[in-house]
Amino acid sequence: MSDNGFVPLLVCGGVALWFWFGDPGRFVANQLYKEDAAPWETVDAFYYPDRSNLSVFQSRPGLKSVDECRAAVNGLAFAASDAGLNRGDYECGVGKLNGDYYGLSVYRLTVR
Repeated sequence: MSDNGFVPLLVCGGVALWFWFGDPGRFVANQLYKEDAAPWETVDAFYYPDRSNLSVFQSRPGLKSVDECRAAVNGLAFAASDAGLNRGDYECGVGKLNGDYYGLSVYRLTVR
């Protein structure tokens, strides 16, 4: 019995639907880059000078890696006289997701 090219057409259709309705970039990033940014993603650094009040923060958006985020946070902490992060805290948001999240920034990954 001949398939007349139906199977490759079905596979191509499935991949096309995945690209149309899904998010293949995020899927690949989740599989290959579990602790850092994929080459097409950016990292946003958030430094909280007072770890008990997270509504006050400083940020540095558009960084290339988590290591660059940590370096930026160390600079912000040093400028706030908290070089050892004894009073403050930080987060690195990796891969900001597109969409309406009621004014919140949502990331694929949040690391320290």
